[in-house]
Amino acid sequence: MSYNYSLPTTGALSFADFFESTGAYSSEISDATAQRGRLRTVLKGHKKESQESRDLAAIVNAIEDYLPYLLSITNCLETKELVTQKNIETSWRSTLSDHIIHTGSNAPRIVGTDIHYELIFVLLTYAYATSLQGSEYLLALQNNGPDMSMVYNKTADALNTSASLFLFVADQVIPKWTPASENNRPVETIREMSVALSKMTLADAQSVAISKALIHGKLSKSLAAKLYIGVAGQYEMAYGLISARKSGQEVSSDLRKYLSDGTMFYKAMAKKYLALDANDNQKMGIAVGFLRDCKADLRSVQHSSLSKPHIRKSTTVAARALKEEENVNELLQRFTMINDTAAYESVPSRQDLQRMIPSGRSALELKHYTPPPAMFGQVKNYGGDQEQAGYARSGRYW
Repeated sequence: MSYNYSLPTTGALSFADFFESTGAYSSEISDATAQRGRLRTVLKGHKKESQESRDLAAIVNAIEDYLPYLLSITNCLETKELVTQKNIETSWRSTLSDHIIHTGSNAPRIVGTDIHYELIFVLLTYAYATSLQGSEYLLALQNNGPDMSMVYNKTADALNTSASLFLFVADQVIPKWTPASENNRPVETIREMSVALSKMTLADAQSVAISKALIHGKLSKSLAAKLYIGVAGQYEMAYGLISARKSGQEVSSDLRKYLSDGTMFYKAMAKKYLALDANDNQKMGIAVGFLRDCKADLRSVQHSSLSKPHIRKSTTVAARALKEEENVNELLQRFTMINDTAAYESVPSRQDLQRMIPSGRSALELKHYTPPPAMFGQVKNYGGDQEQAGYARSGRYW
């Protein structure tokens, strides 16, 4: 399970128009414009494709081919190897603000000045596309079944890479960009937004890792519960970060709902495994109590997704909650019968059960994103750290 991002589109641009002189880098600047034009084309094409026919690999490849040029221009501007005759302006559609709900693909592109505005959106689009690739890997597993371990690894790795990109944008790029107006800046350029997306996406990677371990029988029920609590905690923190914003553009209600539902869903999953652990330890009253709470939470997720009283339009999270509830109902019926006919244990109150919930744990560490080396210019790495150079497509799988 991961968020279904809408990829942004961007306006046309020629980098040569902004410089006093391109000097020795005339050819490279032309190539940068061409690579950006290629990215613009594949993003526009993506919006016209169906979910089944979309080519995320083409988008990822276009970004990875463009990034060395964009980072070169960024470095050359910082070191004064290139000097602008006017502010560099680029325009990108904001896909994480609430206007996308009302106007869809007609949402206006928002113009921003400075090369770091461009870098923010390119890296965010990279993170979105990488996360969507992770979802596609998992869908392929559900459809085909073979090579489960490899697919789970690829999915978790793609999501972890996406999370590291979001955090890199938050820590290394957004602080270098100064908006013309704080009230009109796109939500994507708010540091807390990228931090929240990083937490959410790493939590999604954690969930995939948990699923893999459970399928292979390599995880105790008590540890599974603690790991799911950790996932829910990351979702909860992400929701808190994006909900704290009180001015300017509103964060997409769809994203806020995904995080709110996801928090409740993963808390329910933790309770399911706490119930299973209690059953293993012959504590049937506690097992029944946690399963009752689990079922109530799963129901709440589904009910929050009702668009009309007589129509169920489930989100991704609600669809999983519906599927899990079927399994929980069977367990609850069985455990209740055992408790009523053999164990005769009292069922703790919701408050007492809450006090039994342990602290969360993490299954994965966040990867460190290293930008690719620059294509030209005296400084080869973003930020000038020569030792951290890395190829954009290195370390993709583990």
